[in-house]
Amino acid sequence: MKKKFALLITLLLVLVICVPAQAATYPTFGILSVVVDESVTISTNLFPANELYYVYMGYNGTLGIDGFLVTKIWTGSGGSFKAKFYIPDELKGEDIIAIRLESPTSPYYSYNYFYNTSSYTSYPPNSPTTPTYAPNDFPTFDIIGVVKGESVSVETKYFPADDMFGVYMKDGASASKTWYYVAGLNSGDGGSFEATFAIPTELQWKEKIAIKFYNLDEDYITYNLFLNKDYP
Repeated sequence: MKKKFALLITLLLVLVICVPAQAATYPTFGILSVVVDESVTISTNLFPANELYYVYMGYNGTLGIDGFLVTKIWTGSGGSFKAKFYIPDELKGEDIIAIRLESPTSPYYSYNYFYNTSSYTSYPPNSPTTPTYAPNDFPTFDIIGVVKGESVSVETKYFPADDMFGVYMKDGASASKTWYYVAGLNSGDGGSFEATFAIPTELQWKEKIAIKFYNLDEDYITYNLFLNKDYP
């Protein structure tokens, strides 16, 4: 009996040893850098191609579950890419912030956390030479002109067609959560277009101004910041 038992244990050990190790294919991301109370830059690894991901941020310890929806991204060719996200007002001032990328159409998700300090940097997981590709099919916009105290001009990228957006501005150097409504905007044909918005009277003398587009149809936000001085 003892010999049979010993033989069984030996066979089990052989099976365990011979089972090939399966490579990890679960998507992960690391924190590359942080600008305190403004933005976080991440680097992904092993992300699936051509999938939509929702980006959430939340309080420390929540894993980003039920967090604030920051934006939505399209993974493009997948794999490794870098992306920058703006920290929502509700989390400014927090020492540690959770961030979560979650697919609404597949079981894939990934989460991490970062210290809300500009001195914080890290390395991407398992990918020391991550290419500087950024996913490109989510709405974003660049600042292309400023008339100090009067107006700001933007150029959009990857905006959806025929969606309604609310445009808001606030003091970009303050922890205040007061956003001033500036205008309503229909994205028309979507894609890339230019638009100019008047700076609210309450912000005309502020050094830095935050601007956001809030999508009224799909309930997400895209942010940017600009210095209140003549540009270019």
